Amino acid sequence: MTILSIIAEYNPFHNGHGYHLAKSIEKSQADYVIAIMSGSFVQRGEPSIIDKWSKAKIAIDNGIDLVIELPTAYACQRAESFASGAIKLIDRLGVVDYISFGAESHDLDLLDSIAKSLVEKPQAYRRALEEFIGASLSFPRARARALSIYLKNPAIEDIMNNSNNILAIEYLKSLREENSTIKPLLIKRQGPAYAATDIKDNYLSATGIRSQAFEGRLDGLEDF
Repeated sequence: MTILSIIAEYNPFHNGHGYHLAKSIEKSQADYVIAIMSGSFVQRGEPSIIDKWSKAKIAIDNGIDLVIELPTAYACQRAESFASGAIKLIDRLGVVDYISFGAESHDLDLLDSIAKSLVEKPQAYRRALEEFIGASLSFPRARARALSIYLKNPAIEDIMNNSNNILAIEYLKSLREENSTIKPLLIKRQGPAYAATDIKDNYLSATGIRSQAFEGRLDGLEDF
C-alpha cells in the first residue's frame, strides 16, 4: 500500500490543484492520499474564503482520502515554520511514503541542493551571505545571491524569487532536518503565477479567483 501526502490551503480548490493531485497520484501510484490543510486561517493570516469544513469536503470530493488540519500556530507562519510544522505532522503519522508539492521550477535535484546548503550552512556559503548582508542587501536577496555563488548557478537568484519554489525548498529542508524517509515528488506548476489574476490555459490562480469573488464577479468562476 502506497500513501501520498499533500500540504495545501485549497483557498479555494481550483483546476491547478486538480492537476497537481492527478499528476501526484500518477507519479506515486498511490493507493491513498492525505492532505494536510490549513483551517479557518491561511498562511498570510487572512480568514479562508471558505470555511474549513467545506474545504475538507471539496478536497474529499476531488480525490483526497483524509484531510488533517494543520494547526493555526503553523498555518499562519512564514514559509519555514509553515513547512516545518506540516512536515513534522506528516512524518510522525508513520505511514506516508511520498510528499508531493508544486513549484515553478521542474528541477528537484537543484531545489534539493539549495535545501541541503541551507541546512548544512557550509562555510563558503556563510562567508558569501555575510558579505552581501554587509553590502546592505535584504536577507532574502543576500541569501539567494550567496547560494548562486556557492552552488555556481546564477539561475538560483531567479528560482528563489518564486513563491512555490521557496515553499518547495522549505519542504525539502524540513525533510532533511527530520531525517525523514518520505520521498519528495515535484510537479511543475501550471497556469499563471501565484499572485497573478489573469487566465492562462484554463487556469486561474487562487488569488485571481478570490479577487473576482470579492468584486462580485462570480459568473464563470465555476470553470476554474
